[in-house]
Amino acid sequence: MDDFKEFEHCLGEALTHLYDPTYQPPELIWQATGCKPQQGVKEVQAALVRAIEDLKPASDVPRTARIRRLYELLAFRYIQELTQAETAFQLGITDRHVRREQQEAIGVLARHVWEKERGQAPAAGESSPLAEAEEAAAPATWRSQVKQELLSLQQSTPDSVAGVGQTINGIVKVGQALTEKRGISLNVGPVRPNLAVVIHPSALRQVLITAIEKLAQQMSAGEITLEVEQEEEYVKITVTGCPVLADSPPHSDLIEEIMATQGGLFEIRLTDHRLVFEVRLLPTDKEVTVLVVDDNLDLVNFYRNYTTDTRYHIVHLSEGKHLFETVADTRPDIIVLDVMLPDVDGWELLTYLHEHLDTRAIPVIVCSVVKREELAAALGAALYLPKPVRRQQFIQALDQVRAQAQARVSRTEANSAITR
Repeated sequence: MDDFKEFEHCLGEALTHLYDPTYQPPELIWQATGCKPQQGVKEVQAALVRAIEDLKPASDVPRTARIRRLYELLAFRYIQELTQAETAFQLGITDRHVRREQQEAIGVLARHVWEKERGQAPAAGESSPLAEAEEAAAPATWRSQVKQELLSLQQSTPDSVAGVGQTINGIVKVGQALTEKRGISLNVGPVRPNLAVVIHPSALRQVLITAIEKLAQQMSAGEITLEVEQEEEYVKITVTGCPVLADSPPHSDLIEEIMATQGGLFEIRLTDHRLVFEVRLLPTDKEVTVLVVDDNLDLVNFYRNYTTDTRYHIVHLSEGKHLFETVADTRPDIIVLDVMLPDVDGWELLTYLHEHLDTRAIPVIVCSVVKREELAAALGAALYLPKPVRRQQFIQALDQVRAQAQARVSRTEANSAITR
């Protein structure tokens, strides 16, 4: 082992004993820090703290820049003595990412201390460890910004889901821009309608675009295929490139971070010149049947468009007189009811639905131009929506009453368990 590698190893050990008064640093640490044994171990430890602070970037360097993250990792781990898990939380990255970047951060610090003690300037054509870290900052900053955006999306819309077919259709043009200039064809297999997975749509788009880009970089011709398969527990999305020129599978920090943030499984495989990106995501709850009782067919078609590639499936009934037969046949999870029907008064139907033992547990959304929110609630409606309804309002209303119904079921089951 050469002197620098040995010093780097010793530095890692010294950092783990940064506040240990009984620690005895090896000679390399004394030499590199410019301290003498008679000064005591506290002087060495203070020198290491100062060396870490030397790496602190200027205030105008973005927080997402790589050099700032390396500095903060060292400060959190060693100056503040946080665990790897606590550091990962502070930086918004995974534990595994902390372990990987921790060694890189120690390497940057080691070179800084090593060269500073010797008064060495980088040789011609070489760069300093700080400059190297800054050089990597641009792509790293982009990745970090994407990750922060995804974290923000998850916090603002924690229950969001992605329609698989809709998302894939949306990234095809982007994918073709990455593949066509290399003479690569991009083919998409069939996707089951209304298939949705538990991930934010923006996150899924980034995963698929990144996979296509990584594959295209490893190919000069050939084919990339995107296929979706429903497994027992997961929805599996496979992006395959063939033939590829790589000798080993590429790495994607971005996909790893997205999957760690949003959930799911991710794997890259390379076999026989075929490179496979495989993503497994949890499907949404079972399909939710929504019975729309409304004689306005155009409006019902809007509802169907609104719920494309979501968990919601629209069943339509234009007359109220067959409501209870249709409920028995379709067993809807939610009913969307207009009160101005051609044959039966909607308020009367709402009363019957609320009073009947077989239907009173089904949440009813009154959706009408008749603005009677208080009356709707008094007669048992779960929610009132005034027409016209925008897509976001409609989906949010379905989500809200679905969540309320599930909460009632959970409370009932819990109370039953207590009384047994």
